[in-house]
Amino acid sequence: MATQAQGNTLSVFSLLEAFRRRKFLIIIPAVLLCAGFALYAYTQPNRYRAQSLVAAENLAPPDYLKHVSPEPINIQEHLWTVREVLYGPDILNAAAREMKVYRDVKEQLPEEALDDVRARIVVKVESEHTFHISYEGGDPAEVMNVTNKVAELFTERASAKRDKKVADAKGVIDDELKTVKERLEKQDEAMRSYRQRAVNELPEHMDFNIKEVDSLRAQYEERTSRIGDEEAKRTTVSKQLRQLEDQGVLNQPMVTEKTPAEIRLDDLRMKEREFGSRGYKTTHPDVISLRDEIRSLETSIANAPIKPRTEPSANYSKYTELKSQLEGIDQRIDAYRREQSRLSAQTSAYQKRVEATPQHQRVLDEMKRDYHVRESQYHALLDKQLDASMAQGLQKSETGIAFSVVEPATLPTTPFSPQRERLIMMGLFVGLGLGLVMAFLLEQNDTTFSSVDEFHGFTSVPVMGAIPSVNTSRTGQLNELVIAANDPDSVAAEQFRLLAMKVQQQCIARNAGVVMVTSATGSEGKSMVAVNLAQSLASMVDGSVLLIDGDMRKPRIHEYLGVKSFEGRGFYQLLQSTDGDYAKHTLKIGNFSVIPGSTPTGNPVAALSSTKARAIFEQLRQNFRYIVVDAPPTLPVADSHLLAGMSDQVLFVVRARKTPRELFQHAVESFDSANLMGAVLNDVDYQRSRYAYAYKYYKKSA
Repeated sequence: MATQAQGNTLSVFSLLEAFRRRKFLIIIPAVLLCAGFALYAYTQPNRYRAQSLVAAENLAPPDYLKHVSPEPINIQEHLWTVREVLYGPDILNAAAREMKVYRDVKEQLPEEALDDVRARIVVKVESEHTFHISYEGGDPAEVMNVTNKVAELFTERASAKRDKKVADAKGVIDDELKTVKERLEKQDEAMRSYRQRAVNELPEHMDFNIKEVDSLRAQYEERTSRIGDEEAKRTTVSKQLRQLEDQGVLNQPMVTEKTPAEIRLDDLRMKEREFGSRGYKTTHPDVISLRDEIRSLETSIANAPIKPRTEPSANYSKYTELKSQLEGIDQRIDAYRREQSRLSAQTSAYQKRVEATPQHQRVLDEMKRDYHVRESQYHALLDKQLDASMAQGLQKSETGIAFSVVEPATLPTTPFSPQRERLIMMGLFVGLGLGLVMAFLLEQNDTTFSSVDEFHGFTSVPVMGAIPSVNTSRTGQLNELVIAANDPDSVAAEQFRLLAMKVQQQCIARNAGVVMVTSATGSEGKSMVAVNLAQSLASMVDGSVLLIDGDMRKPRIHEYLGVKSFEGRGFYQLLQSTDGDYAKHTLKIGNFSVIPGSTPTGNPVAALSSTKARAIFEQLRQNFRYIVVDAPPTLPVADSHLLAGMSDQVLFVVRARKTPRELFQHAVESFDSANLMGAVLNDVDYQRSRYAYAYKYYKKSA
């Protein structure tokens, strides 16, 4: 079975169809959130806002500056000064006294009361030389009085016509600026000192340290490999020495021993061979020096007087040579191990640097954050210092800015908050958005088949029929689902007749007579398809048609046909009977025969896997033209696999918008593809499909 990964295609029709299927998922969150926002909006108290318009203008310069035109005012540039004056404790305290809560309080107001008033006062720039002062509260008259009081006090205290000095404020700002600058310099020095102390463990050295660790580990492994090679050589040499000792090489008499020069010469020749085995070239300085020393010793030994002596045997010479090799091997192993110790110590040191880097990174990040915060404070103080200097300059030049109330606050007639209509609309749109997102996610994760096109896009299994949705809401009886007999003029009945025609054609082409109807799991409508298929086949073929209820787990055919299940004469009893006479277990329903299901008293798998079951099916083939077997679902039990082996063709039933694609694929792949006739897509919604116009000729199903 060929399948291909295919998501839900996006089109106008698919969007409308998805909206229709998920309409309650979209509507319910919209209704709930809209109701919730409405409840919140109507439970909130009314809030009123009054605002007063304040204007600023340049004062006339002194006589000696008459030739200088004053610069235009921009309130945005003086907004910090405006807020500083407006939120002063004197103005806040006077504004609070206008409130009913604090009007009769004699003692000093708590800080919480001043904070509450400060939070309600809002400054909004209107133009370059005007701005609004507004106040919010629950009492319209109180809001108006507080706003006018605040605006009046502000114009008195902020106007440049007064003689208030700003030198003290400037001095405080200068001292604070100096302190912040000193702290900033200390933080910068602390960061530099820290980086110098941990210079090798900083993040910028992270890559170098990791490369060094890898290089040292590689060298360590190379030394380990060399030690292994030398150990192998040592084992070989030791074995050869033991063999020579066993041969009695040490028991040979020696009259004289070699001179020290000769012994030294032997050692140098041994070392020369060792250099050759280690890959040293003849141009290597150590090789050149060694050969010079060998030639010198050979010359001195040749010129020395020859002493009579007894030459050792060849075995003894070899024994001596092996001894020298063994000593050289031990020396090299010791050297390699010393190098390993050094490399291990260096690796540990670099590894500690790597492990310490994240901690240093965190410390440096914290120091940088503190530095940036302090730097922001420093720049803010510089701005304050500039404003103070400008204010001081204005005072010394006997000029400045005058503020006046242009429009006093009036009594607000309507609340500005809460904006109930806006909140309700917000709840509606949020609910719709949430519902649409949930519907979109469900649609994207929906792997079922909603149409024949989606089924064809997923698998190469042919669709033998597409059965429309059948409504049984009137009585709820299963016998209403036998559409081929109860409503022969319906679209569903036509689709069943079309299915029967295709099944008949396939059976004739393949010389088949037994068709098994199954599904991946339960509730797919396989029994309904089997009953209507048998009914439709019986109405169009010459031979007899037999319907077998092969679902011995949950037999349902008798409910669809409106007959009583007669225990003792069902399909299981036929398989267990001794004579195999199917006529005793067969009912005649209209123009076709039925072997109803029955509850088994033993293991149904054992009954189906017996040779007698195959013999009964062969007997039924000889007496019926077509046999429709209603088999159990494929995945839960093994019955359908056994019945498929005794059937000629397998017909899969897939319920639209219910059967997941992965489940269908897993179920179909468990059958022999040569035995698979095709699939029937059940419960297809024709009336709302893009092809609905083609079926308007027929009546809708009941």
